[in-house]
Amino acid sequence: MFRGILSKILGLLVMFNLALWAFVIATEDAALVEIRSKKDRLFERSNFYVKLLQPIFQQDELSEFDRRLAIEAVLLDSALAGTDRLKLSSLLADAQLTYFNGANPRISTPIEVQPLPDAPEPDFIPQAHGFDPFEQLFVLYKSLFDLQIVTEPYEPKRARFTRQFQLLNPLSDLYELSYLVPIRVDGRPRAVLELSDSYYLREAYFGKNKSRLMVLTGLSGITIVFGALLAISIAMPIRRLSRRLNRRLKAETLVEQLEGFEIEAFETRRDEVGRLYRNLSRLHQQIITLFHDKERFAADVSHELKNPIASIIANTQNAMAEANTAEREKFAAIQNQAVRMNKLISEISEAAIVDHDLVAAKRERFNFSETIGDLIGFFEPAAKEAQLRLTFDIQSHVHFTGLPDRLARVVINLVENALSFAGPQGQVHVTLSKTWRQGIVLTVADTGPGVPMADRSKIFERFYSAREGQDAREGNSGLGLYICQQIIEAHGGSLTVTQCPQLGGALFEITLS
Repeated sequence: MFRGILSKILGLLVMFNLALWAFVIATEDAALVEIRSKKDRLFERSNFYVKLLQPIFQQDELSEFDRRLAIEAVLLDSALAGTDRLKLSSLLADAQLTYFNGANPRISTPIEVQPLPDAPEPDFIPQAHGFDPFEQLFVLYKSLFDLQIVTEPYEPKRARFTRQFQLLNPLSDLYELSYLVPIRVDGRPRAVLELSDSYYLREAYFGKNKSRLMVLTGLSGITIVFGALLAISIAMPIRRLSRRLNRRLKAETLVEQLEGFEIEAFETRRDEVGRLYRNLSRLHQQIITLFHDKERFAADVSHELKNPIASIIANTQNAMAEANTAEREKFAAIQNQAVRMNKLISEISEAAIVDHDLVAAKRERFNFSETIGDLIGFFEPAAKEAQLRLTFDIQSHVHFTGLPDRLARVVINLVENALSFAGPQGQVHVTLSKTWRQGIVLTVADTGPGVPMADRSKIFERFYSAREGQDAREGNSGLGLYICQQIIEAHGGSLTVTQCPQLGGALFEITLS
């Protein structure tokens, strides 16, 4: 999925924007700062009210009613802030009476100190109005916010001994902060003071961040749009160029592929894509020129070199007829080297022609079985004359798309080699089969000495020959197997050599898919 340049660039753009949004959301701490500020103010006010009310509880002569009046006289002072969210309850003799309630300061009924309810007030339940991206961001931010700030509810029984703080979040955006602080006289708890405050996260979040989030949304959209345009302007031309190459590389001839490479829209581009296209075009033209030069070279070699060598061979033949024995041996040596050079030039020329044909000749579908059968019929008289057995097992109707003449050249080279190595009274066996798993398999085996393990990778190299002593053949250039391998690989196949378990000699195997 992410192998292409376009998908990688777009993926990086998406990941960059996700990281940017995650950073903005994770580093938004304005709400945390405000809540901590409210907590600090509650702490300061609780200490202040404890100091303010403690003298009233030190007066033991006051009745509970008089004490409540004294407390109200202090807390109803308009100069005091935060008394509307203050509750003061008695803890004497296990009786829980409310001295003061900021919401209703004249209340006199007993109340219980209990945690704030977890159910939200109806006014703060968020209403669903379809998909809202800012609402989704708020939900994500709220979940991260709750992990950092919400506490467990406090236990009222512990209020006799220590101060407690709680910050609870109902199911809406309302957060309730409260402090429970004991008022002690001579080390004994006499009352508990509860101070509370509230914080609306949605109002604070959207009030301070909505404009910033809109700007961030615009920036993200701009980066994605311009990034996509940039990616398309780079990736799409390269993809088009790649498709052209891939499509043309499946043509019948490589020369036609190269000559049909032009893309007019890229020629006038002044960016890196245009420069890449023009460089590839020049490379294509150089390759086309190289192919034509190799073809001309093969013809020039045949014309310019073979004629003088043929003249040398003819003149030495005439000179040998008139020369004495010593001179005849010298002329024979010259003639042998001229013959060897003539064969070498022929095979070099053929190698150049083969290279050109493999990329320039048109391929066709032909009956491979008939081709091999005809070639074996051609070799049978020579095999009988050399007292060799040439056997075969050819599957009928094996068809293949390629260059029939070049593949026939491979079979000829392999059978000639096998006949030359088979030895007196030897045998050469040729098989051809086709299966859905292996494809086309052609083997040529003989009863010769085989190919040593150390030479099996070298015999396909240019000008290499493993023939020595009695196996050496006059005029052998070491190009035969090299040409065979080039032809087979150009057809998408492989050519290998192993030891034949039945005949004991070399086993050359060709696999074509």
